[in-house]
Amino acid sequence: VRITQTMKLNLIHYPLNSLGPDERIGIWFQGCSLHCIGCMSKHTWNTNEGFEFNVDEVMRSISYHDSKFITISGGEPFEQSEELYKLIKALKKSDYEILIYSGFDYQFLKNNYFYVLDLIDVLIDGPFDNSQKTNLASKGSNNQQIIILSNKTTLIQRYSQWAQKTQENLQMIQTDNQMYILGITQHNIKEIVDDTI
Repeated sequence: VRITQTMKLNLIHYPLNSLGPDERIGIWFQGCSLHCIGCMSKHTWNTNEGFEFNVDEVMRSISYHDSKFITISGGEPFEQSEELYKLIKALKKSDYEILIYSGFDYQFLKNNYFYVLDLIDVLIDGPFDNSQKTNLASKGSNNQQIIILSNKTTLIQRYSQWAQKTQENLQMIQTDNQMYILGITQHNIKEIVDDTI
């Protein structure tokens, strides 16, 4: 676990029209040791890549966007647990609704990072398992759970409806030096890229 004053991120993007209901702000952490077979985000694995941000820089960056919905993914956010905790505390103070994707199981996170889970609204847990296919657009494989941690009635209704969607909603964006596919697909990434070129 890295404990520093800054966090390593791969991307901050708005608008994100997948990975949660409503128009969202996406924050992708850099670095993941899980290395799930078939992962569509291998570019987030290497801890030597990405960009350094402190909490104030992230908060300033997202403050320009007209959304209070955040999705945090990666990479593996909990491998930078202290930085993640500081960021989430700042997000909650500013009334953001927070969804986190993690490759770790809920029970492991509850045992080790309960103080983070206490502050977030929704968790999608578990490693991507290429052998457990699902047609849901909210998660990559059938072993993953959508766990609503907030007791807000409207939030429960919104996420319950979103969790049942089977329509893929992929976005393709390009930054200065990289092309990204945002969202979850059950298709081969190379085929998607080839079809759009």
